Amino acid sequence: MSEAPPATPLVLDLDDERSLDPSVSGAKAAWLAYARSAGLPVLPGRVVTTAASRPAMALGAETMRERGSGGARLVVTRMDLDPELLGGLEAAADVAPELVVRSSSLLEGGGEWAGAFTSYVGVGPDDVPLAVRGCWASAFSVHTLERYEVAGIVPGSTPMAVLIQPLLLAAFGGTARLDGEDVSIVAVAGSPAALLQGWEPGATARVAVDGTVAGPAAQLVGESTLRRIAAELRRAADAVGASTCEWALDTDDGITLLQVGRSPVTADSQLEVHPDLALPAAARIASLTRRFPGPIGEELVLPWAVSILGDPPQPSDVGVPVERLVDEIVMRSEMLAAAVWGRPPLEARREAAAVLSGLRGQEPGAALARIGGLAPADEGRAAELLGVLEAARRALVEAGAVSRSELAWHVGVEEARRILAGDMDPLPRRRFGYGVWEPFNAAVVLGTGERLPGVAAAPGVGCGRLRFLRDTGGMTRFVARDVVVARYPLPNWAQLLWDAAAVVTLGGGPGAHLFESARALAIPAVCGVHLEDTLGMPLEEADGRYAIAVDGTNGIVALTEW
Repeated sequence: MSEAPPATPLVLDLDDERSLDPSVSGAKAAWLAYARSAGLPVLPGRVVTTAASRPAMALGAETMRERGSGGARLVVTRMDLDPELLGGLEAAADVAPELVVRSSSLLEGGGEWAGAFTSYVGVGPDDVPLAVRGCWASAFSVHTLERYEVAGIVPGSTPMAVLIQPLLLAAFGGTARLDGEDVSIVAVAGSPAALLQGWEPGATARVAVDGTVAGPAAQLVGESTLRRIAAELRRAADAVGASTCEWALDTDDGITLLQVGRSPVTADSQLEVHPDLALPAAARIASLTRRFPGPIGEELVLPWAVSILGDPPQPSDVGVPVERLVDEIVMRSEMLAAAVWGRPPLEARREAAAVLSGLRGQEPGAALARIGGLAPADEGRAAELLGVLEAARRALVEAGAVSRSELAWHVGVEEARRILAGDMDPLPRRRFGYGVWEPFNAAVVLGTGERLPGVAAAPGVGCGRLRFLRDTGGMTRFVARDVVVARYPLPNWAQLLWDAAAVVTLGGGPGAHLFESARALAIPAVCGVHLEDTLGMPLEEADGRYAIAVDGTNGIVALTEW
């Protein structure tokens, strides 16, 4: 009989080959162990392995069911530690008089979890056990739990390693990222912490393959330093496959890689605005697609609503049994579409689908012309249909299919029918995802709205309702496919990114963790945008009143009334 392999210690040296395994040391520490083994400039350290965290994760998850997030965090920060672990932490504390204690969760291999867990800076040797427990407890913070919910992760199910390293006194710090053949760098004076947390914008620069440097960061840290940082990232790319890093320049002018990883490959998406989409007719239809989004709006409202030249009528109350609501909406929609298009219901539905698809195509002018010749929908019948539809949306909320009526637009028509008929249980919470009309809306708003410059932070194009978030209490107003607008790119907003159309911030810079998460989730983002100056009002007043298009590739946003 073969002997069982020896158990992995609860604390490992970062240079131990077992630290190369993310299942042992977590994603963050494993990357650094790999980089250090390749001779890259990474600080020494110790790793509290994922195995050490399992009792804390189990205790926190059990406590949370009865005492919530606060109870879970409290019990984890006060729990007794294994004597073997305490001995390992005592040895780890001897690395330096001041330490950095950082989470290294298995989840942190992807940028979408950037900034999700806690780090402690300037930890004394006696406080290392408390800092380790604090890292574990951060897995049960309110904002982390919200990220778990949208990602479908059970709290406590993902173990967390903890990385302990010496505190580095940084003269400058920041981030660097391979961007095609160039290296994009963001730099700040001192520690990069304020940059990563979203409070400081930093100075940016690009370093080309031939060493050419462009950008204001050259005035901050010097061109030669930027070339050295770019060279270290390129070396990390060759040695370990990294494409992004956090770096620091110490007081002796030495470069240290504080973190390395692989950023997602994002398409360099460009949106060309067709001249026809700058016409008033296109703006009118775009407004309708925003008011009636998702599959329900696409299938049951837009085919006839595109014929209405003014605002759609107010809904009329119509008494219909809950189980018949969807069938009633479908029947009324087919009647209205048949009258508008002057064809039998099935043919009208097919032509409407083809013309609506043409609006989103390369030559929208023909589709706009066809819509311009439609007979206007009967306003009385339209009001009745919208009344039944409003009742159906309320019923979907009562059935538990969605948390609020605005989200009911994103439920499939057949799914809604079966739920309200009692033939199907509501599906678990899910992302609604990119809507088919979002590129059209973005093009129209960019073509007709007021454009403002900013700093590109995450590529792509998105469009949605401006939702200003002054503090975390405002997150309850956010619904799927809104555009997150905030003063700074704070990590707290990250749980909204799973279903946001885009992100815009007034301050901060592209090196913030929030934008790393946005890039990982393919959410367009622009920072440094002076929105209030353009709007002429506080953002609190603008909340919900404007459609905002975000071109994260070129660093441009545009606004128009919702």
